[in-house]
Amino acid sequence: MELKTKNAGTRTRLPRRLREKEIVTAARKVFIHRGYELATIAEIANSISVVEGTILHYFKSKRALMAKVIEDFYEEITVTMESGVNAISGTQNKLRYIIHTHMSLLHNNSDLCTVILKESRGSQTELLEKVHTFNRQYSNIVINVVREGKLNDEISESTSPALVRNAVFGTIEHYLWNTVVGTAREDPTLIADQLTRMIFNGITQQPNNSRGEISHLISKLNQLID
Repeated sequence: MELKTKNAGTRTRLPRRLREKEIVTAARKVFIHRGYELATIAEIANSISVVEGTILHYFKSKRALMAKVIEDFYEEITVTMESGVNAISGTQNKLRYIIHTHMSLLHNNSDLCTVILKESRGSQTELLEKVHTFNRQYSNIVINVVREGKLNDEISESTSPALVRNAVFGTIEHYLWNTVVGTAREDPTLIADQLTRMIFNGITQQPNNSRGEISHLISKLNQLID
């Protein structure tokens, strides 16, 4: 499979914002097709009929361009996730939406996610740090939902928001690796239902039995006194 290139020639000068968007869109396609290591600035430039210098005028290096591709992707999925969560009531419903939507987003963008996952585990420290930062911002949606659930007495006060976040995204990353190595993809709906039940049943606020325990103790004391 070869990337199609546009015919070279005179091009209309685009505003900076549009030119940058064009470059990032082209880079995303090349990175997906070739992988970060094999992709070149020349390929990206050729795909939109500009010279390498044009690309480097906007982005100082291939690494900086990859970082922008990752940043834009995280912005896209964060907006999708936040808008959906804000339109839903109930902690359990919000958690299920997050899990299902996250898995669906990964499946629908599996090629790009594969590149991001591989490069973030590689030797590019700068990329790793950026991915970590973007991922933290994105995954904080779960932390906010758990905190809200605790305030509404839907979730036990002892629940760690960070631990719930790690359980959700750590589990889903495991399934993403299945996609990376080419094994069968899981059904997002099935996983969302099962994972939501497992997590929510473990953190939900349990009925307070303290009054019953106190009454039982008082009854035993009365028996001893008698």
